[in-house]
Parts: sequence; structure tokens; C-alpha cells
Amino acid sequence: MIRIAHLLDDFAMGGVTRSLSLFEDPRIASRAQSTLLPMKRKAHHAPALEVDLIVVHVPPCWSRLPYLTALRLRNPNARIVQVEHSYTRNFEKLRVGSKRRFRLLLRIASMLVDQVVAVSHGQADWLAEAGIARTKITTIHPWSGRFELSSVPDLQPREGPLRLLAYGRFSHEKNFAALVKAMKRFGRHDVELTIFGAGPERQELELLAQAIPNVFIQPACSDPAPWLADCDAVVLPSKHEAFGLVATEARLAGRPILVANCDGLPEQARRGGGVVATLDKPRDIAFAISHLLTRDLPAMGKAARFGVSSQHDSIIECWLEIIEASRKQGRMSARLGLPGFAGA
Repeated sequence: MIRIAHLLDDFAMGGVTRSLSLFEDPRIASRAQSTLLPMKRKAHHAPALEVDLIVVHVPPCWSRLPYLTALRLRNPNARIVQVEHSYTRNFEKLRVGSKRRFRLLLRIASMLVDQVVAVSHGQADWLAEAGIARTKITTIHPWSGRFELSSVPDLQPREGPLRLLAYGRFSHEKNFAALVKAMKRFGRHDVELTIFGAGPERQELELLAQAIPNVFIQPACSDPAPWLADCDAVVLPSKHEAFGLVATEARLAGRPILVANCDGLPEQARRGGGVVATLDKPRDIAFAISHLLTRDLPAMGKAARFGVSSQHDSIIECWLEIIEASRKQGRMSARLGLPGFAGA
């Protein structure tokens, strides 16, 4: 049995934590046993672990390089994999002061691990451009684990206003404020928007919505199924997004998606059932919504569900390959007689 340690710095039930439920799938659980551990910053906090595979779910930063270095030295026989959940081309463009320094950080961090997992092909291309060896990069989409969404009824022809849904963290990068402002250009009988979530921009969004009668701000909800069943399409106007699990959930529920042309979002829409558009400013979003009004949304919903139907199996297969690589690495260490833990 392969032993895996997952290192996290945030154990809240968000996308990263929820994605780890894939290791409970019988196809993986029959071969590997997982443990979740907190990742700290100081070198002396880095543990020596009796595991075959260490999966780091925390993005690299300068202050954590000593920890990562010590982790590598104290676990010479374990395979270490960095999963990049956060950094993207648009993240670099919008939030990084020194591109050269940032890319140096990425390259140094990649030297301390055996493999870097990108969560989208767009992110993988950018990581390679940033200087990480292409041979070290593998693309594996995040796991949603929301199989119940496949039971959401198919979308029916619209009667009444177009019902749009957006949800997630109320933070600047999600660009929900621009989405709310775009709704000023539509009458209540034409388009309605519901947004649910929580975060630092909640008060701003509520104030904006007070003057727009076709916008409804709702509290965070752990079960998106009822909301998805009651909408005609899901909008993701993010400024940067490594992959966008909300788009995957919408597709599982058979709902069309309207996504920003950034990072990992377009590749989900291009698999069927989605529209990719510039969604930076309110006028851009309003234009894209106007185009959506002319589309056959029920047909798009069916295409969206079909396009995502095999994604879970593909994710499992990719992680099984990583698990097998860690098993082979452990056997090689045992043959060479290297000190330390040699694997199961």
C-alpha cells in the first residue's frame, strides 16, 4: 500500500480540500492511503515522513523555500509533487510586481520537487514559458466530487427572463462587481442574476445590488444543486482562474457556461456547452449576455454535460500514474540500498 502525505495550509472546505476526496475513490483507496498534514514555513518544521509520495498543495513563496528544501533533504526516497492551484498567466500579469523575480521563485521551487501538476493546459503552457522543464509538468484537472449534479434535470426551453447564476468567493479576482453592474443594461423581465457566496466584497456587492432590481445576492451555500437546477446558465467573469471548479459543476449539472477568456476557463467551454468572451468590464459582460440570449441553451446544456462526462475517470487515471511512479521510485531506492524509508 502506497502511503501519501498531502501538505496544506488551509483546511477550510474549499475547492482544494474538496478535491482531495478523489483519494477516497475505490480505484485509488485500494492502492494508496492518504494523510493530511499542515505545511509550515520554517525549515525546522519540515518533517521526515514515512511515506512514498508527498503532495504539496500550497503555492511556492520565498518564505517557504527553506521548508521545501528541508522537506526534500529529509525525505530523499519519497516522490514530491507540487500541485499548482493558484498561479497563472493572468495572476502574474495582474498581481506580480517583478515578473523576473516571480519566475525565478517558480524555477527554484520546481527544482526541489519531482513533478509539477498543473490544473489546466493553459496553466501548464504558462509554467513552461516561465522556465519550468516541460518534462516535469503534468496536467490533471481538479476533482469536483459532486456526482449528485448529474441528477439535476436537463435544462428546458426558457419561459420568462434569462436566469443567470454565479457563485464562489466574493473577492476581487472573481470580478462579480462588474457582473452586477452589467445587469443595469437589462430589464428585470429580460435577465435576472443570482449570486451566492461569501468573502470580503460581500458588502460592496450588496450595496450595488440594492439599486438593481434584477440582481439577488444570497449567502454561501454548500450545495449548489438547487441553484443550478433553477438557472439557465452560469457566468464566470474571473480576472484570473487556474481552472474554475464552478464551471465543471455547471457542466455536470447540464448548464451552459459563459466564461472569461483567461487562464484555464476557455478549455472547459471549448469542450462543448460554453461561450468564451472578454468579460473584463460591465459593458463586455453585457454584450456577452446579449449574445447568450440568442443561443439554444438547452442544447448547450446537453453538450456541457456530455463534454464533462469522462473527466472524473481521466483524473483518476492520471493520479494512478503518479502513484505508480512513486512505487517505482521506492523500489529503485530499495535496490540501491539508499538510507531512509524505501516504500511499501
